[in-house]
Amino acid sequence: MTPVKQAAQTKRTAARRWLIPAALVVLALLCVTGIILALHWPFSSQNITQSAQEHWPGKISAQHFHRTYFPHPGCVLENVALTRAGDASAPPLVAIQKVTIAANYHDLLLRPGYVSSITLEGLKISVPAEQPQDQGTTQPQSSSSAYSVRLGEVFTKDAVLEVAQKDDAPLKFEIHRLSLKSISNSSPMSYDLALRNAQPPGEIQVHGKLGPWDTQHLDDIPFSGSYTFDQADLGVFDGIAGTLSAKGEFHGVLGKIETQGTTETPNFEVTRSKHVVPLKTRFTATVDGTGGDTILHSVDAFFLRTRAHVEGSIAGKHGVPGKAATLNITVRDGHVEDVLRLFVKESKPPMQGAIDFHTRAVWASGNHPFIRKVALQGEFEITHGQWENAERQANLNMLSKRASGKKKDDPTESVTADIRAAVQMNNAIAKITDGSFKVPGAEATVHGTYDLEKMKIDLHGDLKTDSSLSKETNGAKAVLLKPLDPLFKRKHAGAVVPVAVTGTYANPQFGLAFPGR
Repeated sequence: MTPVKQAAQTKRTAARRWLIPAALVVLALLCVTGIILALHWPFSSQNITQSAQEHWPGKISAQHFHRTYFPHPGCVLENVALTRAGDASAPPLVAIQKVTIAANYHDLLLRPGYVSSITLEGLKISVPAEQPQDQGTTQPQSSSSAYSVRLGEVFTKDAVLEVAQKDDAPLKFEIHRLSLKSISNSSPMSYDLALRNAQPPGEIQVHGKLGPWDTQHLDDIPFSGSYTFDQADLGVFDGIAGTLSAKGEFHGVLGKIETQGTTETPNFEVTRSKHVVPLKTRFTATVDGTGGDTILHSVDAFFLRTRAHVEGSIAGKHGVPGKAATLNITVRDGHVEDVLRLFVKESKPPMQGAIDFHTRAVWASGNHPFIRKVALQGEFEITHGQWENAERQANLNMLSKRASGKKKDDPTESVTADIRAAVQMNNAIAKITDGSFKVPGAEATVHGTYDLEKMKIDLHGDLKTDSSLSKETNGAKAVLLKPLDPLFKRKHAGAVVPVAVTGTYANPQFGLAFPGR
């Protein structure tokens, strides 16, 4: 044997000499690891149930359970149900077709209690319409075990959230994607959510941070992020239509979330009028994430050439189903034609001019028609108003001319009107008080009602003119009215005539309201 071959054989012999002890060491380590994992295997049915029970006050059950070892240690639970404490016969609040829990072997040794991923398939969360009287009195069981779970990520597939309503079909939220990352009791988790909203239907995407989680103080859990809301169909709400998109940011705690953002509805419509206008808003609000009540600090709505400022709340009342909107709406230096375009059916708004108004509106919940659910109280003022209808404007011009005492041959000038009134509306009936209508030479004070459903007018009041009654007419009419001048004569000049406006919005009737008629 040559020296070279002899040296190579010596090396192989030495390698085999060390290979056997190394293999024995590895085998020993595997045995020790196996014994440790066997004694402290975290993915047993008891450990999983106990860990979940620490965060759920009711009962947790699974029809099937089995462990998994390769390629990742973990377990699979099938047909999982979470029911309310003390009400096992009721349908589960949470039902999951399949739960897959997976970890890594090195995490079991180096990071006990850490689970890399949980996948929830066929998740359904059902929120009942009425909560039991003792809801919230049972707290989750406190942990007495040293086993504390930390999660890398939670995924959902085909998830649904259903919120029951007492007098209507349940609201259904289809959750396309939900991902939670870095979940623990001591630090916030990241979340990414995509779902289809129930009402109005549209696509929502939200991402941000939530936590640390505290089941004892849900209101105080930190919550922040940003969102987009696309293709929201406003047509599901009685009285309006359009496709809304929104985006914004929020921060705070679940019980008090501060949010700000913008919305855009290029085709907003009050269905009664069937006129489409572009509508944009900019808002700041506070939302109670545990109950849904919302305080609107500032909402600026822009449509056509007019801006409306809104403040108020959308909140529920104890013992009353649903939520009511209470809004303070203010318009300054607006255009009356923009406002009227939202509500009248004519192809063109009937009047042009400047408008200021302030109103407090309450939109109650319930199944009544939109116009009957809205109650409001406020006042408005229109300045420099002119009518789109040529005949009505001509009548207004002639009224001003005659009330001013001008002669027949004097030119008839185009005039504008100033209108103001206080309005209180309930059940689609607007009650008008302190109303006034002023043109050069004449001023009317009126009161009465306007039926928004039947569009019926019933207004009465007095018309004060600068000239006497007989001077406001010509020819034979002037001769016949001359004896009545003393009856309607004002103290210093002109006349005071009782008037009435009746008929309908489309065909108003103006006339004298003589006593006894």
